[in-house]
Amino acid sequence: MKFFHRKEKEQAACTHACGPVCEAAEDAEAAADAVQLDVGTTSPPGPAEACGVENTCCGLKLTAPDTVGPFLKFWGLQRPGEAAPTSHMAFEEQTLQDGRISMDGRNSAQRIAAKAAAAAASAAEPRVWVGSVLMVTKATVEQVVVTLQDEAGTPLGSPLAPTLLEVYHDWSAVRFMVHVPVEAQEKKVFYGVSVRGQALKPQEGERFHFYIAGQKQAAHWGYYSCSGFSLDVPAEKRERYWKGMQPLWKDVKKTHAKRPLHLLVGGGDQLYNDDVWTVPELKPFLDMSRKTPADRDAKQKAEFTDTMRAAVGAYYFHHYAVHFSQAVIADMYALIPQVMSWVNIFDGWGSYPAYLQSSAVFKGIFDLANTWYSVFQQHCTKYEKPMVSIYELGGSTAVVTCDQRHRRLRDQILPLEHYMRLTMLCTNLPAHVKHVVIVFTVPVVYPHIRGGQKILSCLGTECMAGMLAKIGASPMNHFNEPELMDDLDDHWTARSHQEERRFLIEHLQMLSRYRGCRVTLLSGDVHVCGAGHLYSHPTPPTEQELLHDYRYMPQIVSSAIANPPPPSGLMKVLEYFSRPGKINKFTSYRMDRIIKNAVGVGKILENKRNWCEVLEHNVNDPVHPSYLTFRLRVEEDPGNEATMVSYDYPVAPLQPVTPGGDDYFDPRSVTIVRKACSCMSG
Repeated sequence: MKFFHRKEKEQAACTHACGPVCEAAEDAEAAADAVQLDVGTTSPPGPAEACGVENTCCGLKLTAPDTVGPFLKFWGLQRPGEAAPTSHMAFEEQTLQDGRISMDGRNSAQRIAAKAAAAAASAAEPRVWVGSVLMVTKATVEQVVVTLQDEAGTPLGSPLAPTLLEVYHDWSAVRFMVHVPVEAQEKKVFYGVSVRGQALKPQEGERFHFYIAGQKQAAHWGYYSCSGFSLDVPAEKRERYWKGMQPLWKDVKKTHAKRPLHLLVGGGDQLYNDDVWTVPELKPFLDMSRKTPADRDAKQKAEFTDTMRAAVGAYYFHHYAVHFSQAVIADMYALIPQVMSWVNIFDGWGSYPAYLQSSAVFKGIFDLANTWYSVFQQHCTKYEKPMVSIYELGGSTAVVTCDQRHRRLRDQILPLEHYMRLTMLCTNLPAHVKHVVIVFTVPVVYPHIRGGQKILSCLGTECMAGMLAKIGASPMNHFNEPELMDDLDDHWTARSHQEERRFLIEHLQMLSRYRGCRVTLLSGDVHVCGAGHLYSHPTPPTEQELLHDYRYMPQIVSSAIANPPPPSGLMKVLEYFSRPGKINKFTSYRMDRIIKNAVGVGKILENKRNWCEVLEHNVNDPVHPSYLTFRLRVEEDPGNEATMVSYDYPVAPLQPVTPGGDDYFDPRSVTIVRKACSCMSG
């Protein structure tokens, strides 16, 4: 089986006019050089059109249709004549005088006037919405036609240019870049797709279309994670009790019908690939012993054979194609532009012992998972895959995603260069962006079960594992490692990541203070919903003063949109370990009780399926001017989307202590100016 990253006969030249595609690539030279590489091996004898694995994630047979798609992706906003989003906001040389920040010797009035002028200029600039349409089909590239259309269905200009991304046996993955000018008001964009001369339609409806927020319009978007079922959910319960994956996706569809969503952010586990380890060809590797250092060394050096490569490649390709084509979900992926983060290689990637992480088998699986993640979720080759991406939308918001899997280790979530990249992208945002929402796959503010890792480490010993196995209570996974250890190691709150967590938070505080924006953390993975926040220590005396606190960072937790929640017993444990704490001398954290039960008592977390709707408020909103409201949409009755309830968490923009200035709450240097105003909740 071979994967070609360009088909020479059929390849339409990619000019990279999309801008953000090239801007997001981690290494442009590597991307240019690598497109000629053959990263696979020859196909094994016989047909390979189906994976042969009984899938647990979606409950469907993994046999890809002849054509899947279209799938929409949002790449970002750019200005005419520029190859990437503009960058007007740069750090200026600063000095600290009398506890206040002074820039270039200008007085306060001059700084305020300059900031207002920069904000007005950046808000007035015309922008171009950049996105892409992905098709995966057995048709040739020439037989796939994508056009932008008017409301009557008449094509607007020539068909979009195709770029071949990957080939798997008879299927081709083809990307079509879309460029649409952003207008003053919301715009409905129609597009048509035909394969072999046959026009495609949504599963429900007649026309493909999507919405682009107006230049000064408040954006409306959504966030979800864990859109599938993990291995531990029995098939009969998945369908009979939970009613499969559709209930909350139907709520997304209903919400979109009432007020169009301009973007959907997938925060991780857009599908579960854990049952890649049920592929029979991987069983010899799983059966290898780990008892002695010699055993572990042999397992590390075990060959990733051509047979393994063929079977694993088939698994990932067919799983993506089938999973993304399900009813309701397929329409949402075709009608709402998507932005996605990566978790789904297989459970716990990056948190396993070194002898496994560095093994040829793990590396081979990662390579194939990376190939098809890049195609289906990022609409690019794995050489173009962005490591850190930023997406400006609406009047005042930018969403940042980071690849937290590619470079993950047991003692590292993000490499240092990713922090540098994040800082550069955020500081170069236009002046009118007041909210930066950072998407992390697992929460930064979250209860941590102290001592859990020590207990599981003990279970990992041969003696203890053997004793438990004799009584039928083995806590070990595929690799004879403690089942939950990789989950605990994944968290920012894990012992191995606490220093990096502190570094991350201080990094974001620096960004918030010197960029003058509110930073909000948005995460999933944990199959519960709730909220918490970071704040200055000692805490500002009033909630009004919290609006001036650059260390105030809300943490929104939303998951899962499909996978079942944890049992109530675990929720009691998390409640017990949810005490407030400190990150450093000047930063504290706590969980918020925004979830109310029937008698109005607040809970820190809710173990029910959910997703998050996000509403941007414009500056003239009478209640929440320039706020973001994160609305948790929670399923009360399993499998019944008619029982959804909402919990709102409004987030205010960062406000200077002196209107128009650049000084914020700091217990070391700032004297708060007390004012009376409405307070934010949470």
